Amino acid sequence: MVELAGRVALVTGAARGLGLHVAAELARAGMKIAGLDTRKEELEAALEDLQNRYGVATLPLPASVASEQDVISAVDQTVVTFGRIHALVNNAGIRMVAPVWETDTETWDGMMAVNLRGEFLCTREVLRQSMLERDEGRLIFISSIAGRRGAPHSCAYSATKWGILGLAHSTAQDLKDTSIRVTAITPGRIETPMAHESEQWDPERGWLDPDAVARAVAFCLSQDPDTIIPEFHLHHQAEL
Repeated sequence: MVELAGRVALVTGAARGLGLHVAAELARAGMKIAGLDTRKEELEAALEDLQNRYGVATLPLPASVASEQDVISAVDQTVVTFGRIHALVNNAGIRMVAPVWETDTETWDGMMAVNLRGEFLCTREVLRQSMLERDEGRLIFISSIAGRRGAPHSCAYSATKWGILGLAHSTAQDLKDTSIRVTAITPGRIETPMAHESEQWDPERGWLDPDAVARAVAFCLSQDPDTIIPEFHLHHQAEL
C-alpha cells in the first residue's frame, strides 16, 4: 500500500457534494488538496475548513473544467504551489433531465462540456504538466451507474457517463507502459446536494453514502503501481 500522507491530490467539483467528501477523506489521510470548482466562496470556505481540521495544505482553484484555459492555469498553479500532482480525481459534473425529444442542443453541449470534455482536459493537463515526467500517478474517473445502463430522461447525462468509461479505458491503454494507473468508479445513486435537488429524490429509494465512495477513491489511490483496478462499482442494495 502507498502512504498517502504528504502527497498531492487535485479534486474537481470540490466545493460540495461527492467532491468535498473525497477531498475530506484524502485530507484525513494527510494529502495536500487542490480543489477546483466554479463556486468560489463555497470552495474557499470548504478547503479552509479541511486545512483547519486535518492540518494539511490546501489550494482553492476557482475555475471551470469546461474551459481549456482555466484547466491549464489550475494545473499549473497546483504544480507551482505543491511541486507535482500525485492523484487526479475527475469528479466535477452536472445533470439535467428531459426525454430525448425535449433535450435541446444547449443542454446537450453543456453536459458534454462539463462532464466529458472537463475530464479529458484535466487528465491531459495533469499528464502533460506533472505525471508523465515522473512516470507516477493515479487517475480516478468518476462515472456512474448511468454509464452502465440507460436511464429515463437522461440521454445526455448517460452519454457523458458512458463516454467517461471510454475515456478512462483508452487512457489506461495509452499509459500501460508507464507506472501511472487509471480507475473508473461507477457509483449508483449517491446522497448529495445534487440528488436532493433532483426529480429523483425520495429518501425511501436507497442512496449511497458519499463517504463510502470517498473511501473507495482513497483505497484506489493507496495501491502500488503493480495493482491495477480498471473499474470499481459501488451500489446501494436497493439498486441491485
